[in-house]
Parts: sequence; structure tokens; C-alpha cells
Amino acid sequence: MKTKFNDAALAALSAIDPVDYSTNRNFIGKGTRLSMYITRGVLTLPQIKSYLVDSFEPDEIYSLLFELAWREYWQREWIVRGEAIFDDLKNPQENVESHDMPSAVIDAATGITVIDEGIKEVYETGYLHNHMRLWISGLLCNIAHTWWPQPAKWMYYYLLDGDPASNFLSWQWVAGTFSSKRYLPAQENINHYSHTSQQQTFLDRSYDELADMDTPTVLRTRRAIELIWEPPKTEILRLNPALPTLLYHCFWLNAQWHKDMEANRVLVLEPSWFTKFPVSQNVTRSILDIASEISGMQLFVGEFDELASQLGDEAHFVSHPSVEHWRGIKEAMPMMFPNVPLRSYNSFMSFWKKCQKEL
Repeated sequence: MKTKFNDAALAALSAIDPVDYSTNRNFIGKGTRLSMYITRGVLTLPQIKSYLVDSFEPDEIYSLLFELAWREYWQREWIVRGEAIFDDLKNPQENVESHDMPSAVIDAATGITVIDEGIKEVYETGYLHNHMRLWISGLLCNIAHTWWPQPAKWMYYYLLDGDPASNFLSWQWVAGTFSSKRYLPAQENINHYSHTSQQQTFLDRSYDELADMDTPTVLRTRRAIELIWEPPKTEILRLNPALPTLLYHCFWLNAQWHKDMEANRVLVLEPSWFTKFPVSQNVTRSILDIASEISGMQLFVGEFDELASQLGDEAHFVSHPSVEHWRGIKEAMPMMFPNVPLRSYNSFMSFWKKCQKEL
């Protein structure tokens, strides 16, 4: 059976050119486009690693494995640190002027052409190149001097590949609350990696000047934003009590998981989660569309405790920080480096040194 998302995921995987990636990944328009499939569990990190190791030489895939390891690093930090990742983690953010975002960013009217186009793109498509994410977050945190959590929620709201650990911890890395220095977007860097030539903007300065500059006038008007999740219509579950039940969540929609098991299959969307971390209608539709490709999938919109009484003795789910309160047979989320100890690391490089031993 042809499936849109699973076939697209495998096509994206087979289309990877790791040599080109290592050279050009920072340029807008380049990259693997695997992120959404990884976030939703359509592809797993060890699956991608196995494909790369089997298909290419070690020196060809080093850069890509290095970048994929960042995602596992973020996930591990979330597992170990828990709710702490949603507040300043190591250092307080410096020079914060407001918790509210600049209206010019919300309206894609900063005057930085590439950044404004990127904001419009994520509104329309749910996609942002990783370098664009750095420019936007650097602009908000370190040029507009905005405390990072609200902007991080704003970006997460629209991203089809929105992963809480990768998103929120990357914002903290940019803001200097989870790193030794802040990330500053310079016009010269933007021009180089977007193949543009805009000049005489408030970002057209040296890094030293950007680090000490006052908030530009265009970014001083701010407003609060309201991010609301609109739940899909729930369904009446029809569970066969004689069968085990496989429980899926928005970060685990893997069609290969127990695919030969005769079982009830239920996607659980908990309003309490989406109230805390709301996503756009576009993101919700994407989650439902991916889930619909899993044969026999049913939808439950409600809290796990409301569902628990309908489950039999054998309910399976894949572990994730968003569902640690679920009860049943918990299975481990697949990891690229399962033999690396699960603990918090002082830096990504200290984690990566452990990972290299497994390569």
C-alpha cells in the first residue's frame, strides 16, 4: 500500500548525499528534510544510522552523524533534567528587556528580508531551515533582548518537526542560558548562507558591535501572543478486549512498530499536553495524517486516566518524556547510541566523545 508520509520518509533517507551535506548543510535550501519524520517517530535515529553506515564510508557520514547526535543529546537532557529544560538551565539570560515578542517579528516586518521570508515560510508551510532558526532566535534573544521561552513556544507552535527538547534547548543555547556564549546573527553571515546581498541593515555590523548594541527601533514595539491548540473531534473507541492495545503519541507514529501484531491501535492526544505546548492546526493535521497511514488506527482526545479504564491488561507504549505518566508495558525509545550512559553531560562534545567509541 502506498503511503504518503512513510514513502516520503524512505525517499528522503535514500536521497541523502552525506558528502554534500557536510559541505553545504548551512546554506538555505540544503539539508536532509528528515527532521519531521524523526520527530514523529516515522524514522528512528538508529534506523538512519544503520542506513548511513551500510551505504557510505565512515569519513563521508561523520558530519551527518555528528548533527544527528545533537538530537539524541537534547532528548537525553530532557529525560534526565525533566521540566528544568523549560527555564534558564545553566545561566540567567543577560540583558532581557521583555518577555513579549517584537510586533515586527510576529508580522514578518523586521526589514531583514531573508528573516522576514523565513517567518512567512514557517507560517505557511511549517518548515524552517536550521540556519534560519538560528538567525530568528538570535535576533529575538540577543538583538531584541527578549527572554527566550515565549519566542521558543511561538516557533514550536508552527513547526511540523517541532520537538520540545531540540527546540527549547536550542533556544537556550542561542540565548546563552545553556552555553558559554550567545549566538548573534550578522547580515554578512545571512547573506553568505542565503545567497543574498542585503546591506545597511541593523544587522550589518561586526560581531562586537552586535553584542553591545541597543535594541533597534523597529524591534521595540511588542505585544503578547496567544497560542491556542484546537483539538480534533474525538471518536468513540471500539476496542476488542481480547486483543492487546498499542498506544501511540504525537512523537511516536511508527508504522513498523509491532506491525504484525493483532492489536487495537490508538493515537492518544492529551489536552493537558497541548495546553502546555500548543501547536497550530497545520501541525495537528500533519500528526493526524501520519497516524492515518497506520492500519486500524483510532483517535482518542482526552487524558490518559480517562482512557485507562477502557484498556485491557496488555497496553503497550513507547517511552517519551511527554507520556511518563502513562501506565502499561513501556518500551524504550530507540537510540543511536544505546550503550552510552543515560545521564546529563556538561556539553555536547563530552557526550559525543562517548558516542564516537560506538562508531
